[in-house]
Amino acid sequence: MTGNTRGYGETRNSRPVHQTRDKRYHRPSHRVVVTHPHAGYAPPARWSYRPYYTRWYCHPWYRYRYATTVVVGFGFVTYAWANHWVPPARAGWVWAPGYSSYGYWHPGYWSPVAPAPMHYVYVPGWWDNEVYVEGYYRKDGRDGWTWVPGEYLEEGTYIPGHWIPRGDSPQGYVWEPGFFDGDTWIDGFWRPEFRGGYQWLSAYYDAEGIYNSGYWLPLKERTSHVWVPGWFDGTRWVEGDWLHESEVTAEAFEDWSPESGFDAGWENGDGWGDGEVVRNQSPQGVMLDGEFDDAPLALPVPD
Repeated sequence: MTGNTRGYGETRNSRPVHQTRDKRYHRPSHRVVVTHPHAGYAPPARWSYRPYYTRWYCHPWYRYRYATTVVVGFGFVTYAWANHWVPPARAGWVWAPGYSSYGYWHPGYWSPVAPAPMHYVYVPGWWDNEVYVEGYYRKDGRDGWTWVPGEYLEEGTYIPGHWIPRGDSPQGYVWEPGFFDGDTWIDGFWRPEFRGGYQWLSAYYDAEGIYNSGYWLPLKERTSHVWVPGWFDGTRWVEGDWLHESEVTAEAFEDWSPESGFDAGWENGDGWGDGEVVRNQSPQGVMLDGEFDDAPLALPVPD
């Protein structure tokens, strides 16, 4: 496996792609503050600035893709969708075997041997086709939110567990779930249920450990053009656009650089994400009604 995938049994001993200077995946820590002038416009007054989403410093072609550390690669063939398969031993983990429910198969997953940290519960890993997405710890409760457990659908598609705001949804909208990138829980957002002339393509993890977020795809193709998907910037949906295929070249990618001052608003050290960090007053979009708990909403399982 290439990219950001961790090998079977390997530890997290290398810098994640999003903390390097790979222009496809630049992003600062969510704990770094200061609303940046190039973010488009200020976020709502009572919500935190979410630099993870506001991807003006990433290459425009890749603003819907997010490097993670949650995908596990294997040096052997996997048969997770067969009821007879059991993987080799993995230090610090126990294999929870798969099972049938309502006539279809639920693949097995690894569960950590060590107990969960206080006030956290374990979210089991799952299979996105042949890609194994590592489990993690989440907070056992969150004011104003409900945890929706993950589930496999009849055809094998998995809907990952996620937080959803309590209360009625906006009319005509559905919740697009958030996800865990191996370091931070990223909240979801409301999107229209239907949109004329477009179809919604669901999010997925690829074999390189990249989370491809959902986006609107035009139903009608445009000759000799490539669709660059839109993305949610933390406050609004930024529309995608068509590029002529002659513009989508390796030279165009390598020659691109963000405009001057793109990294003002947080402090860097020797590498991306290093240096002094200024704590946000409202991590990950938690509303500031009364006291709030700044504990992370999700934690990776220690190696």
